[in-house]
Amino acid sequence: MFEQAVQVSEAFRQSAHQMQGSLHMALKGCPECRTTQMIASPSLGTCEGCGSALVVLPRE
Repeated sequence: MFEQAVQVSEAFRQSAHQMQGSLHMALKGCPECRTTQMIASPSLGTCEGCGSALVVLPRE
């Protein structure tokens, strides 16, 4: 989890000059296992627990 936070922080730092407005963290999760993670890369991938495709979770 710490590695993901570092990746997200670095991505924000590198693109800060391009940002306008507010930025919200996005989450991805497994619909089967109900696990969630921050999105830190362009691809969502698959769940490490069950192999299901991860999906973008709606913002609450």
